[in-house]
Amino acid sequence: MKENEFNYGWIVGFIESEGFFTQNTIKITRKSKKRLLKYKYINPAFFLVSKDISALEAAKGILGMGKIKEHGSIFHLEIRRKDDLLRLVNFLDGKLKSSARTQQFERWKQMVLQWKSRSWGEGSFI
Repeated sequence: MKENEFNYGWIVGFIESEGFFTQNTIKITRKSKKRLLKYKYINPAFFLVSKDISALEAAKGILGMGKIKEHGSIFHLEIRRKDDLLRLVNFLDGKLKSSARTQQFERWKQMVLQWKSRSWGEGSFI
């Protein structure tokens, strides 16, 4: 087995066990001439969580994306950028083994693809 095949198998397993396919809600307030306008955007996000920062550093190196952040004794690799999420979708599509995780991924993938087609500024007016 080649090193890249091992790395890709390892990262898929790590994502399957410790990854979170989720979404972020972003609220933005803009000032117009007459009033304040409030918008809400719901964007997909991905997090990979571990107490071992070196595992996340290896994952970031293999994937070539994301930022590592610390929250107390836990670290997480977060991926939020649209182009990175699209690359992650392409990378993971068809590779997850667990049926429950595959179903989560498929729902999240649809959210990413809808987000891809959304224009800038297309948030919900609240």
